[in-house]
Formats: sequence, structure tokens, C-alpha cells
Amino acid sequence: MKQFSILNSQFSIKLILNSPFSILIAFAMLTLSSCHIVTPEEPVPDDTPAYEAVGLLQIPSSGFTKENVRTKIVLTSDETLDLYMFDVKFATLMPVTIDMLVSNVLFTRTGNVIHFYGDSIVPTAGHKPYEKYIVTQLEGIITPDSLCLSNYYGDTPSIYRGLLFK
Repeated sequence: MKQFSILNSQFSIKLILNSPFSILIAFAMLTLSSCHIVTPEEPVPDDTPAYEAVGLLQIPSSGFTKENVRTKIVLTSDETLDLYMFDVKFATLMPVTIDMLVSNVLFTRTGNVIHFYGDSIVPTAGHKPYEKYIVTQLEGIITPDSLCLSNYYGDTPSIYRGLLFK
């Protein structure tokens, strides 16, 4: 009989590996405990305006919140921007965290304040489109010290408030 330990910052479990089934369970637990769908950040040229914030993501319909969500906004043209959100979850029982990208969001600038908006945008995570969670009613603002936005992912409303750090 072999013993196997799965150690994670969230839990510690010992399994007795005496059958192929218990090995499969151990592998599944290890896989699920560290799932993260990554969307690689594209390098931003030095002359391209970009804004980064860390803040709180809220899902008002369920009361779920996720702290320390990093967000990055890259102005891709004079009229559009890309919105990245890193390591996010939208529910306590969501088995994975994702890095998400919402592309081609429209914006206007008044002085040093940027207002952005969009509707019917398909987000991507890990270069895969998520049509089920189409972004609607996206509205946001970037001020000299903060980033705030609200939108729906499918039928789920969300609110984000963060402080700029770059």
C-alpha cells in the first residue's frame, strides 16, 4: 500500500493508493484544486496607454465577492480598448478561476477621464470564446486614481471597483 498526500494552501488530504480508482481520484482532486484558465497578456508597447487596477468584484444577485482582482485596460486605438480581468471567479462553487478578455470595447475621453461602454461582446478565456456569457450593458470609467465598471455576463450582473496602480 502506498500513501499519497495532496497538499494545497486550501486543504490537505491523504489517500491510500491501493487501486487504480483511488489514483484516478487523487489525480482529479489535484487537477481541480489548481484549475486556472489562462489568457496570456499581450505585450503592450511603451507608447500604448494602459491602466492597471486591483479591486473588488461583486456579483449582486448572489452576494458573491472576490477581492484583489487585477484588471488591465489597454487602449488599442483612438476608439477601442481591451479589458483584461485576471484570476476571477463569479461564484463560490465555480471550480476554476479564469483570466478573461473583453475586446473592442468603445470609449471616449474627456480630459483625463475615460468612459467606456459596450454591448453584445463575446468574452474569451484561454483564447476560447464564451458565447453563453456574452457581455452586455458594459459601462465603466477610468479616473486618475480608479477604475469602476458594471456589466452583465449572460444573465449575471457584476460590479468592479479598483484602485489604479500604474
